[in-house]
Amino acid sequence: MTITSLNKITKEIYEVLTDIVGQEYISVDPAICEGYRSGPGGYESGLGYERVMTCIPGCVILPRTTEEVQKIVRVCNRFKVPYIPYSTGFYGPRSHPHVEGALLIDMKRMNDFEIDERHLYAVVGTGVIYSQLQQESFNKNCYVVIGGGGAQASVVANLIGDGWSPLSHRIGLPHRRILGTEFVTPDGEIVKMGSLATSDDWFWGECPGPDLRGMLRGFTGLRGCLGIVTKMAVKLLPFQPEKLLPSGISPNTHLDLPPKRVKWINFTVTSKDHLRDAMYEIAQAEIGGAVTKVPLFWRALAKARCKEEFWELWSKENEQTVASFFVLRVMLIAFTSEAQMEYEERVLADIMKRHGAEPRSTKPSDESWLKNADSAGMWLMTGSYVSVDYIIETIEHAVKHGQNYANLKKHYTPPLMPDYGDPGWFQSFELGHQGYSEFLIYWDQDENTDGVDHFYLETSKENIKKHFYTSLLGPHQPLYLTGPAFGPNYHKWMLAFKEEFDPNWVSHPPVPFAHDEFVDRAKWMKPMKDWPEPKNPEYKKYTST
Repeated sequence: MTITSLNKITKEIYEVLTDIVGQEYISVDPAICEGYRSGPGGYESGLGYERVMTCIPGCVILPRTTEEVQKIVRVCNRFKVPYIPYSTGFYGPRSHPHVEGALLIDMKRMNDFEIDERHLYAVVGTGVIYSQLQQESFNKNCYVVIGGGGAQASVVANLIGDGWSPLSHRIGLPHRRILGTEFVTPDGEIVKMGSLATSDDWFWGECPGPDLRGMLRGFTGLRGCLGIVTKMAVKLLPFQPEKLLPSGISPNTHLDLPPKRVKWINFTVTSKDHLRDAMYEIAQAEIGGAVTKVPLFWRALAKARCKEEFWELWSKENEQTVASFFVLRVMLIAFTSEAQMEYEERVLADIMKRHGAEPRSTKPSDESWLKNADSAGMWLMTGSYVSVDYIIETIEHAVKHGQNYANLKKHYTPPLMPDYGDPGWFQSFELGHQGYSEFLIYWDQDENTDGVDHFYLETSKENIKKHFYTSLLGPHQPLYLTGPAFGPNYHKWMLAFKEEFDPNWVSHPPVPFAHDEFVDRAKWMKPMKDWPEPKNPEYKKYTST
């Protein structure tokens, strides 16, 4: 065991941590630590944020129990060692250390789970991933939401980060599906939320006990900077009884759907207005498991067998073809009986006929939303991908937001991939009571990515300027830019919470102010900074690295 000069983990600290988990589950081996560094490849790979902000951890530790996590956090507070909780690392540079020599707490060993079939919930450790939970749920005729990024993501990390997908058309949003929860605060206290606060029952997330879900995730999560969730109860939903059978050879795999119980139907629609109105009517009729507007380049991606074939197909499109072609994709799920499928198909056909839509043939398979097999395909076209914003407001808002971003993107293409003005991806949530907009951007890692970073920041300013609601507040956008505009001044509340629960600022520093730090440190970003410097000296104290 060799401690480097940059490492904040001294020999004394290392020995104390080893006593907690055992020699087998802690390491300062440079090769192991390097393996936890973000990139190359994946979400946001190659952007300036990754190059400027991410660091190799000085030590990696793998706890097994909540009590071990608590002891580790208390050691970090005692010795002022920065740490970051880590599960599957889906968020790339945002899931990794931002300061040199930090302790990375890998939660993969916390993989216990159990399902309460009677009350339809599962209690999962932070190391449990979605593919495991989804299959166990299928075996008991129920299901959970799988995010678009893939079923390899941690269930807990996803639910306190994002947690939505097209299936959210029918299933409640993630904060509604978080039930009893156990977590360790940044100063080393174990807190039990919801019904766990007054009993050993996990069934309720609100209850008379403390409901701190807003602190854990807010709307879209703070990457563990205000606590480490070690165990969580997750609401399950009833599903249909037929098996979804795996088919194909990796990487070309999918689930075969039983067409009398689960079915995709695609429709071509002549205008955004017809598509939007059809979404509202489908929601009002309370049919469907997923209702989403599909970006046109997804069609080319689905057909392509390689990157070259994608570009051969996509280069045939232009702004005129994109502006006149809209696809509404609907998944029908017959939860109760085959008769339900027949009824929903008839209702759907009547609605779409009124809007002049034409049905298109669709493969009776799923690669994306029930138990993802195709998440790696997101990166096929250019090698890098990120959803620059996720908006949950109304369907009407989603349509306008996507078009606004499409117009903005033209000024940053290249380095962004040309999509000919496609307004992104939007869909119905909670049976039309909410609308979701997600704007996807792609770029080549071999190109200069400064323009991608500029676009990322400019979207924050655009949301403020055009009064668009944005969900990527917190770690994704400079808080001292967005804070005065949204809330208002929610950044002051964020700072107050951070200083109260993490007075030593050891939990994933400098989050939640990491993006402010990035803009200050990246020379190509400084010309874009047109908001005042923070006046609070504590902010500078804790973000200066």
